[in-house]
Amino acid sequence: MSKENMVEENGVTLGMLLITIMLAALALLLTIPNIYLDNQIYYESSELAHLNRVKIILEEEQDIIKARLEEINVKENLR
Repeated sequence: MSKENMVEENGVTLGMLLITIMLAALALLLTIPNIYLDNQIYYESSELAHLNRVKIILEEEQDIIKARLEEINVKENLR
């Protein structure tokens, strides 16, 4: 059997193999940036949610401190 007969029996040519590899590479090139961006968006939104929770806590603490300061000022004025 010659090389040509083996290729014809198999039905897979080098050109078909190269096209398949190129299409797989193209699919990867199109999906990898999307996956990367999705991950970055997830982490950024998670960080924003954390910072928002911290902001709310600090605002509540600020209100408590203002109320205590007002109590102290009222007590000082009553003396």
